[in-house]
Amino acid sequence: MAAVMANSPELACASTFKSPLHAIRGDGCDGLSTADMYADSQVRVAQWRKNIVSTASFEAQTSLRELVHERESLKDLQEDLSGLKGLVEAASQLQAGGARLAEVVQSSNAATLDRAQATVRFRDAFQEAAETNRQKAAEEEANMEEKRQAAQAHHLEALKLLATYRERLGLDISRVAPQTVRMTFSLLDTDDASREFSFILGLAGADGYFCVKECAPQVPELTKLLNELNATTTSATSLPRFVCGMRRAFIKALGDRKC
Repeated sequence: MAAVMANSPELACASTFKSPLHAIRGDGCDGLSTADMYADSQVRVAQWRKNIVSTASFEAQTSLRELVHERESLKDLQEDLSGLKGLVEAASQLQAGGARLAEVVQSSNAATLDRAQATVRFRDAFQEAAETNRQKAAEEEANMEEKRQAAQAHHLEALKLLATYRERLGLDISRVAPQTVRMTFSLLDTDDASREFSFILGLAGADGYFCVKECAPQVPELTKLLNELNATTTSATSLPRFVCGMRRAFIKALGDRKC
């Protein structure tokens, strides 16, 4: 404000805020009457007052303009401050959202890692189980092949044995029903080698006992031989012994009839 007052045109022509009466010197008043001096003083004072009022009015207007400008600047600053507060809040929310997003991403990554590890474990377990099953299947296949070969060997041996029985004893075995066979003997009658002596042997129900349904001719030893067979079913020689006993019974019955 002082700089504005110093640059004012009115203050440039007169001393700043000094009464013009101080500028009147005695030597300058020589030859003037008291009335003239008084009138001149009045004119100077009126001009000084006018200058003071003009300067004060100018200073007041300048101050008002500066105050309005400062108020507008303050309003702009307040608006800028409000905007900055909004930006700060938005930045805080963005930071909080970023933190939550980071937590979600981290949790998702952890869950993905867990799923991947579980998948790897499941794959490894599946491969291990598949390898174990493959080995078991190979072992079972080898065992089955071994059993098949053994069964085939037993079958061939049985066929040879039956062929021997057929050639030497005249024994023929044929299947007539499930778990039922017919055993026929020939070469027993010296007068008629083709004459047949037979019986049908099968299992009776779920108990696993043997029974004879037909016997031609009938022999009295059948009941005893059958009881002995059922009493020793766990023995591997019980069935051959029963067959040999039936053959002897047929021979005995043939001899009794010839007598």
